[in-house]
Amino acid sequence: MPEHTPGYVAALAAALHQANVDAINAAQNGDNQLGIAITKHPGLRAWNGDLLRIGHLPKTPFAVECNVLLPDGKYVELAHHEHVHIDPTLQQWVFCAKDADGAVPITIAVTQTRIHDEDPTP
Repeated sequence: MPEHTPGYVAALAAALHQANVDAINAAQNGDNQLGIAITKHPGLRAWNGDLLRIGHLPKTPFAVECNVLLPDGKYVELAHHEHVHIDPTLQQWVFCAKDADGAVPITIAVTQTRIHDEDPTP
């Protein structure tokens, strides 16, 4: 087996870094963007009914930030880290492993709707 030179390893690392940068740029600005950009809040996006930012951010401050922005009757249940990429067959963003081709790290604030129980007393 041939030995890999430092230049070869550096070239592989640079190619991997560029692929990750390209995936993040596609998620933010490409033809098939990840979710919908929320114009009043740069960097914040809506996807599948939840709020997200690209990158892994501290979860609690992100959840608090999103909770403040939600309308009455909605709240953030939790925030968590995930990875997504464009599925080549479906041509849409799906969850994936962190080492999948084109994986983009995201922080998601899972939103819920408050259910106001009716008062059973007349």
